[in-house]
Parts: sequence; C-alpha cells; structure tokens
Amino acid sequence: MIGRIYRKIKTTLFKIVCPGFTSAVLFDVPRVYFKKRLNLGKKVHFNDGIFINSFGGVAIGDCCVISHGVTILSTGLNTSKWLNRKFDEDLHVSAPVVIGKNVWLCANVTVCAGVSIADNSIIAAGSVVTHDLTEEGCLYGGIPANKIKELKK
Repeated sequence: MIGRIYRKIKTTLFKIVCPGFTSAVLFDVPRVYFKKRLNLGKKVHFNDGIFINSFGGVAIGDCCVISHGVTILSTGLNTSKWLNRKFDEDLHVSAPVVIGKNVWLCANVTVCAGVSIADNSIIAAGSVVTHDLTEEGCLYGGIPANKIKELKK
C-alpha cells in the first residue's frame, strides 16, 4: 500500500513538472530525454520501465498504451562509415518517430529512429520496429517487426 501511495505522489509531481503529461495515465514515471521534443496525444497510458529519447522528435497519438519496458529512440549512431571512423567522430543521426492513435506497444518493444506506426495497431511483445508499419488495424511482431495478421472489428 505504501508503494502505491509513493507511486501516486511521484506521478502527480511528474505531471506538475512536465505539463505535457497532464492528460497521460501514468502507472510510473517514464524516463524521457528531451521532453520538449515529445508530443503526446490525450489519454496515453504509460506503464513502468519506459525509456524515450526524443532528440529527433517523437509524436504519440491519442489513446495509446505503452507497456512495461518499451524503448522509443529517435536518434542513433551513423553506421555508414563505421569501419573508417575515428574515436571522436561518432556522428549521431536523428529522425522523428510517429506513433498513430490507438496503438498498443506491448512489453519490451523497441521503436527505432525514423519509424511511423499506423493507427489502431498492436506491436507484439519483444518486437523491434525498424521500418514504417503503414497498414492500419494490424498486429505486427518479430525482429524486425512485420505484419502478422489483420485485427478484426
């Protein structure tokens, strides 16, 4: 019971400090880098253990569910000249991430930079999203994530 009270105080204080999260439903406080580059829709649900690096920009649509252990990255290292790189030349590449409305990112999903996810999609647990998932109303999964099936209405 004390844990629930502590979590409620922590999430309430987080919403005060980060006004962009006022309509979010927080089970725990997500770890977010570059909060000002994160654009949240209404009633986004956040579970625990979430990490978001929004340096390149991240947009999450209304009514999304972000489950335990999800990682969303909008930046990474440029690997095109990896073999010839010098130690002090780690050039970062950033690209926006766009997550549509009513998307469920199941436990331990990783979303890489430059990816768009269509509305009404589910990304299966443990999947890695490396390219755009453009078809609405589908279940995607795997490494890399690909369409598994269409969801029924």
